[in-house]
Amino acid sequence: MKLTVAYLVATFVALCVAAPAPSSYVVHEKRETQLDKWIKRDSKLNKDSIVPVSIGLTQRNLDNGHDFLMDVSHPDSPNFGKHWSMDKLKATFAPAPETIASVKSWLAENGIEDGRHKVSQSETWVKFDATVAEVEALLRTDYNIYTSKDSGEERLACEDYSVPAHLKQHIDFITPTIHFDAVVKITKKKRDLVTRSPRVRPSTQIKSGQVAAQSDLSFPLSTCDTYITPDCLRVLYNFPNGTLNKSSYGIVEYTPQAYLQDDLNLFYSTLTPYVPQGTAPIFDSIDGGVLQTTEEDFSLNGESDLDLEYAISLVYPQKVTLYQTGDLEVGASFNNFLDAIDGSYCTSGGGDVTVDDLDSTYPDPAAGGYKSKDCGIYKPAAVISTSYAYNEADLPAAYMVRQCNEYLKLGLLGTTILYSSGDYGVAGNSGQCCVNPGCEGGTYNDGGSGTFNPSFPGTCPYITSVGATQVKSGTAVTATQPEEACETVIYSGGGFSNVFPIPAYQLLAVEAYFLLHKPTYTSAQYNNSRVTRGFPDVSANGANYVIGINGQLGLVYGTSASSPTFGSIITLINEQRAVNGKGSVGFLNPVIYLNHGAFNDITSGGNQGCGTAGFTAVAGWDPLTGLGTPNYQKLLKIYLAI
Repeated sequence: MKLTVAYLVATFVALCVAAPAPSSYVVHEKRETQLDKWIKRDSKLNKDSIVPVSIGLTQRNLDNGHDFLMDVSHPDSPNFGKHWSMDKLKATFAPAPETIASVKSWLAENGIEDGRHKVSQSETWVKFDATVAEVEALLRTDYNIYTSKDSGEERLACEDYSVPAHLKQHIDFITPTIHFDAVVKITKKKRDLVTRSPRVRPSTQIKSGQVAAQSDLSFPLSTCDTYITPDCLRVLYNFPNGTLNKSSYGIVEYTPQAYLQDDLNLFYSTLTPYVPQGTAPIFDSIDGGVLQTTEEDFSLNGESDLDLEYAISLVYPQKVTLYQTGDLEVGASFNNFLDAIDGSYCTSGGGDVTVDDLDSTYPDPAAGGYKSKDCGIYKPAAVISTSYAYNEADLPAAYMVRQCNEYLKLGLLGTTILYSSGDYGVAGNSGQCCVNPGCEGGTYNDGGSGTFNPSFPGTCPYITSVGATQVKSGTAVTATQPEEACETVIYSGGGFSNVFPIPAYQLLAVEAYFLLHKPTYTSAQYNNSRVTRGFPDVSANGANYVIGINGQLGLVYGTSASSPTFGSIITLINEQRAVNGKGSVGFLNPVIYLNHGAFNDITSGGNQGCGTAGFTAVAGWDPLTGLGTPNYQKLLKIYLAI
């Protein structure tokens, strides 16, 4: 009798050392991350248990993707702003017929014929259910059960796996394999919303205590060094109130994070009375996304309240869309969101195993879980801001590259993608630093020292990464008075990727940085090869934001504040372009790296972490504030001229 994966724990686990592969097979992936976080169990594995397998197929024309994107994003291109249709996107990047046929033939040769597998709607995945024994034979590997040192959760995984040499070019990666993505026992009990952490971590931090309980305070511009408000930001970055509703702006949140309407109303009445009470975002629910209000706490409401209070107020009357992603049972990750706005992408899903550390699987088999999968049901906004992040070191390279290519495709559609750069300086989430140079092995030091730990997707070259600044103490805010790198409560995330090569648009800026301001750190502390992507690209204020939170006014800090603020400025530029008969600006980086003068250069402050002072803000681009903070009027002039 065939048994489900839920039976695995009770019956087996063996040592997971890949079996020798025949000469026609080559190793496709080998685990190089999270080596110290999981312990192999030593019981015997039941070879008849069923696992759902997904094969990510190599897409066509990705080798030309960069050139395609530059063609519609570079200011010197005659095709600037001539963004693609979804149909053109799908047709250009769909896997070649040869890819699909070759993989299906391989499966058939191993007893997995057409009736047992299916090709996804997007034609980018082949999916099937098979026994452990079948998958081990197919991939020339051995599976084991691993226990998380942190959570005690158990996962089905292997150390490496192989595919026929002639298929390597046709396959991106296969799950479940090395990624600790298959949950062995499905938990039917709903997770505790108070203690549960999202898959991807929000950046917002709160300082103990509230500004005030009453809502009749005034915050003059003379106090912007201690209380940041929408009026402060308008002066700092030289932009006006919104007057139009001619573009689109999206904010991404991950359940159980949820805004509270009463908090939004408190913010409006205190700081932005021009926004009517009850104003709420357009609600796009993805994979069961819900605004839970059973539990109310800063850890559950702070991120969403911050993002939406500032995004809505800075672009009003432009409507803001909230992409609320993931149900209350298994939550979600970036790929779940991407599935919903681009049907040409849709990742794997379904079956008896849930994907936890990487992506959540829908339909969700848990009791009360979302019983569908949202694929291509929403249109991407012209600007999308996300204030969550992973560590590069926690993810397989193939996974990050595939997702990064999706941001490239969204740029082709005309969408500006913004991600906050992180709040722990040169360290990763919660101040994690790597043991090994290059973060090889994905192992961390507990003591806050070690190798710098860059974040993802901030290091993807097809998004715009946003760092954090602060108003200098005792300084009056003006559009020409530069700030400093944020060193209050948080430190702006920044550094250099260990995965992605330096993009051409950034090459001169990074070369100038190393030529004039080369750090004294060695390759044991960060990737000083000068050939990898640096981040962030830009910055905006990230300290002392006044928000309505749980019925009171509080102060928050983080690049979570910086990203939606920067996105609001780009949204206002898109609206002015619309008035002039022009489309959205799309992917920003090729234009902004050629126009340093449109930014306020930040030349003081640092982003300490990992037992060091981190990097220092200097003249020109640097790996903690990027090009600096925006001057709306200068950027608008540039974008109206293209």
